[in-house]
Amino acid sequence: MHSPLFCYPPVTSTTLSSTLLASVDPNNSCYSLIERIRVITSYIDDADERDLYNIYVEIIFEIFGRGSDKGWALDKLKTRIYDDQKYICREPDSVYHFLSSSGHIFKLCYKLLSNNLLKFNIYFSDLPIELRQKIDKAFGQSYYGSRFLYHADSNSPIGLNLNSFEYYMFHFAIYGLKLTFDDIYNDNNDSNQQSVYKLLCIEYLTFFLPLDNSASMILPQIQFNVLSPISNQKQNTTTSKLLNFIKKDIASNDLLTDKILSSSWMLTSEATWRSEVVAFFFADIWLNYNLFTNVPCIDLTKLIRCFIKHLHLYSNCAKYLPVDNLKLILMARHGIQIYQYLSYYMVHWPQDFSFRLLLENWLCYIQPWRYDELSKQQCSITDIEMNDRWRIFVIRNLLCYTRLFHLAIKRFICIDVCSPRYSIMVYRMLKVFTHPYLLKMVLDIEHLYVSNQLQHKKWNTLLTECLVEAEGPSFKYELMFSEERNHEYKLFYLKLQKSLDHVAVELCRCQEDNVGRNNSSMLELILTPRKNKMSDYTLNEWTDIQTNLKSSVMFLEQIINVNVTTTPMMADFSAWSISGVSGNNSTSSIFNKSHSLLQSFERNTMNLPFRPVIHAKEWEIDPDYLDALSYENYFLVNLSKFLRNTVELYCNSHILHLSTTNSILAGILRQALIRKPMKIFSYEPRNDGSGKRVRTPKILPPTISFRWMASYFNLFWILFLLILTYVFNNIGFWIGVLFVLRIVYLSLKYLIGYAPPFKWDNNHED
Repeated sequence: MHSPLFCYPPVTSTTLSSTLLASVDPNNSCYSLIERIRVITSYIDDADERDLYNIYVEIIFEIFGRGSDKGWALDKLKTRIYDDQKYICREPDSVYHFLSSSGHIFKLCYKLLSNNLLKFNIYFSDLPIELRQKIDKAFGQSYYGSRFLYHADSNSPIGLNLNSFEYYMFHFAIYGLKLTFDDIYNDNNDSNQQSVYKLLCIEYLTFFLPLDNSASMILPQIQFNVLSPISNQKQNTTTSKLLNFIKKDIASNDLLTDKILSSSWMLTSEATWRSEVVAFFFADIWLNYNLFTNVPCIDLTKLIRCFIKHLHLYSNCAKYLPVDNLKLILMARHGIQIYQYLSYYMVHWPQDFSFRLLLENWLCYIQPWRYDELSKQQCSITDIEMNDRWRIFVIRNLLCYTRLFHLAIKRFICIDVCSPRYSIMVYRMLKVFTHPYLLKMVLDIEHLYVSNQLQHKKWNTLLTECLVEAEGPSFKYELMFSEERNHEYKLFYLKLQKSLDHVAVELCRCQEDNVGRNNSSMLELILTPRKNKMSDYTLNEWTDIQTNLKSSVMFLEQIINVNVTTTPMMADFSAWSISGVSGNNSTSSIFNKSHSLLQSFERNTMNLPFRPVIHAKEWEIDPDYLDALSYENYFLVNLSKFLRNTVELYCNSHILHLSTTNSILAGILRQALIRKPMKIFSYEPRNDGSGKRVRTPKILPPTISFRWMASYFNLFWILFLLILTYVFNNIGFWIGVLFVLRIVYLSLKYLIGYAPPFKWDNNHED
């Protein structure tokens, strides 16, 4: 990262006073954290309010650190969970119980809440500049409006003035941004392992947004007024009455009964403000993470999915009392932030397999019926029930169904879907949009919005406000099946058909190769070279890819056919396909009614000749750093990466010298050991904000690759030669002779010009 996330210098040493930690043995490093927790716990139980107030900020910095320092490193303390049972070692167990909703940290917060004059300051100078600017824009509105800290001689805010609970939750949410300092592509963690930080996030959501009771019933019941502003604090005239950040929606569930609620600010309930604070900080800080960096964080993305899922559960399944209005409007309040988060990363997420995490977040958000006890089975809900229960949600989040679907299609057009992981992504996305009533409802909402009929004014007013809030007042809505988007759907349909033809050929070749090798003897397998090049995937993987792509084509046809009534030209869309590369009628189809239309489309739009599928492999990353394939050993793959990194660390200059030197030794090594320069490609977004991606080549310099040693086939030959050497005493001599002859052969090839020096500076994209 070019600039640090936090402006103030990190504090790596403990910040608690020497008096508080006097009993901690500095030499006992194994239990130092447990001892600190024990001392702090004892201090919380025994100290009076004044002492707790003086030490509270230091305790928070001890836990979460300052700057880039992580304090207790909550994300590094791991737990193991099997069958929902937690197996936690002593140190993570102590931290988890100390910071849990029933732990001593909240006991400390509640002690300090009893005096509403006890506030804690967070200065803008201590925050990331992007977060500071974002909070400053909230002047006079939102949650921050009544919690600004003002300079004594100015009306300009210089920070936030929070009570103890708000101060703790703010720092807890900020800690989620520190997860980005880890390797963002390190997604090979044990699925049974979870960090203490993630467990605490889930525990806070479950406790402060409970499903089995009302948020107003959270213990302990707070009877004192914690929301009263400080008497001597300057208050802006526009924020004097804003004691919370909840704005009543133009329409809640009462819209279905034609009761439109006026837009106004309402006071925070003393019984639910803690739930509001937890939800607000998680949404406002995590979902606006793109303000700080364009690089996504894997761990934070997973936490956001837990947050979105719990919002659905809380909105749909939680029990509530009349005082608890939070349940009715919580999802609507943060829906715009969720859309803006998804919209940004749908364009800027790296072009790799980690995109499935964002895809899961998106699909989780646009399917609230998955988290509703009344409609867990989509086949069990009727059209009327779907319309009555979820119409308002779809209206509020219409862009999540239309614009994000279009952006996802554009992304999948740019990648090779003939892989197990990408094909299942396409399958899952398209399957969601084949819900029996979803697209019909979306198209109906679009039709009412475009027609702007008077009897549907309340719906259009709600939709207009949501569009303006999400994209700004100058935003012009584009229909889901507009002419331009239909053009991209056609491209994607053709891509799926071509991919199916390619998969059919690869699957047939893989089946033939397996049959031939199964019918061959061991001696034939050893002496006879492979008929075909080793496939990228196993037979089962190719079968899964074909199944996923076939289903995806069927789903896409269903999606397009929903729009047939509004766009008759698309009625024959299901008849489109591309001629296969093999010419076999069983694996390819012909143009039917849309023959002339498709020919014109390919000639004018794609501007490509009608030609077979190209089988050339285009690498998106260095092939030496791919995950272990089906015919490779996992540990040897990691060993090959380590060996290559070690060789490049100490011998890189020599490798580059040998790759450009005219000598017999260099010529032999270029043929036998040094890998020639290779080209890889990346798909990066354009800077014009159009959402389109540019295919960018990158040249990898010469290197020495050890990936060959991980192949089971090569291991077999090495083992076979070792056995021959052990059995026959003179076989080693003949192996040496063959080795010398090969060196002579490579020398002759160099002398006649077959191994010239590598030139990669001018290697460019065709």
